[in-house]
Amino acid sequence: MRVDMRMIHRTVLLLGLSVAGCAPDLRTDYPFDGQTNSGPLVEVTPQEDGSNLALIDATNKSARVFFDIDEGREMKTDEAFDTNGWDLSFQRYTVTMNGGGGNPAGEVRVAVLKNESWDSLTASPSEGYQQDASEPVFSGVEGGWYFYDLAEHRLAPREELLYVVRSSSGQFFKLRMLSYYDSVGTPARLSFRYQRLPAPTPTAP
Repeated sequence: MRVDMRMIHRTVLLLGLSVAGCAPDLRTDYPFDGQTNSGPLVEVTPQEDGSNLALIDATNKSARVFFDIDEGREMKTDEAFDTNGWDLSFQRYTVTMNGGGGNPAGEVRVAVLKNESWDSLTASPSEGYQQDASEPVFSGVEGGWYFYDLAEHRLAPREELLYVVRSSSGQFFKLRMLSYYDSVGTPARLSFRYQRLPAPTPTAP
């Protein structure tokens, strides 16, 4: 009897998705499969307190949106890889960094702080920075940036987590994820707040 290995692989994949209870409900979370978005994919709005509010349109599941946190702008795919100047990328709810598994040649690192208030963090931590491995830091450390509400089939950010991003140019930024949905409820239009921080104070030899 001839075995169709492609069918077996497909069956295994579907079974894996069905038992991943903590994963988002893909039936309702992918309303824009394959579409190319005509509007801007990154919008950054400066705030009065010196922070910035970023809105990322990651509704196209087959594409990554590359973000340069130093300049607060989108980087098109060619520019992102030609210059290696991107810092974070967004593909639906997955956030990767330019370093480690996201790109072995990248220099970006991220520290994850728990139960740290936004206002109290006025300087970058001197340690705790990581790069993506088999799982992105934003997805795995401290449970990941979001939790999934099984009753509502919605993602919600973990408000207790604060991220510090060491950018591709060596600058530091605190960052807090705010929402997976825009003001009208469209999924994969992520928003986050970020602000530049002083570099860590060098330790005495």
